[in-house]
Amino acid sequence: MIAALAALTTSAYVLPSTSRSVCSRAVTPVMEQGVESLPVMMPKQKTWMPKSEDTALAAKKWWVVDAEGLRLGRMSSEVAKLLLGKHKPTFTPGADVGDCVVIVNAEKVIVTGNKANAKFYKRHSGRPGGMKVELYKDLQQRIPERIVEKAIYGMLPKNSHGRELFRHLKVYKGPEHPHEAQTPEAITFGGLTSAPDSQVLKLEDPDAMLCAQ
Repeated sequence: MIAALAALTTSAYVLPSTSRSVCSRAVTPVMEQGVESLPVMMPKQKTWMPKSEDTALAAKKWWVVDAEGLRLGRMSSEVAKLLLGKHKPTFTPGADVGDCVVIVNAEKVIVTGNKANAKFYKRHSGRPGGMKVELYKDLQQRIPERIVEKAIYGMLPKNSHGRELFRHLKVYKGPEHPHEAQTPEAITFGGLTSAPDSQVLKLEDPDAMLCAQ
């Protein structure tokens, strides 16, 4: 019974022109020829989709942004556009077609109004009572890079695609960065991004002179 099944299995993969009188040990089984090409699933689709070479790291351009004197929110929105690739005609939602951005002088970014004294940053250790609250001015003196990173991270998609884009952002304190080999190109932002604050608050007590008397 086993020998009959083995002979039947061997003969199923033998070409019709092969003689069956030859010993089974000398016969080389040949698989049946499959379909040469499959039909196009959507022949009328004309929408362009990025290929692997379009999303490769070698195809990304590197930019360097000097954050000195720039407003935090407006600079972050422009950098998020570069990471997403919205400045390119090949922009595709959900595809990594953006560029890499290096930000220097993160400690010299500015905020308008009274945000330096009123803006809070919260973090939690995960244990009961482990919440830490810190002012903007205190965090700027301690870790200025975290302020820029949190602002830009909040403007990216809240999924794995946004986390992948965030890996292409490099923020450094001071004017130096270790990415000279990528030859990043300097980019500047105009308009309200670099405009000075037009509504400077004068925190002066009008009754200070009267109280001194």
